[in-house]
Amino acid sequence: MKLKLLALSAFSISAISTFIPGFTSSAKAVCVLTDVSVQLAIHGKNSVANQKNNVNQQASDNCYGNTATSTGVQVHTGHGSVNQNRNSSQYVSGGNNPTGVPMPAIKIHVNPQIDVPALPNY
Repeated sequence: MKLKLLALSAFSISAISTFIPGFTSSAKAVCVLTDVSVQLAIHGKNSVANQKNNVNQQASDNCYGNTATSTGVQVHTGHGSVNQNRNSSQYVSGGNNPTGVPMPAIKIHVNPQIDVPALPNY
């Protein structure tokens, strides 16, 4: 009998626990700025790839609960040298920080630059 009661109790707790997230407020955080770009150059062995990625990310001092994401892809395949230049600017503001604690924005850069001097020279 005790085993049945224990099993019923465990089942009741697991069934109720699925509703608990609905009763809690959603999580919010400071502002998040994300920049994702790829620069790829496949070129001749005796040539060069100049790759530049300039990212400027700014957020207002009281920014809270907002996000911005920018993406970019640059691909070059061929003989000869190449210049790949990318400029990206982001600005986020607004929101209301209920904690009163100033927090800096989170800034994420994912910007691989791939340079493959593999093609034969002609």
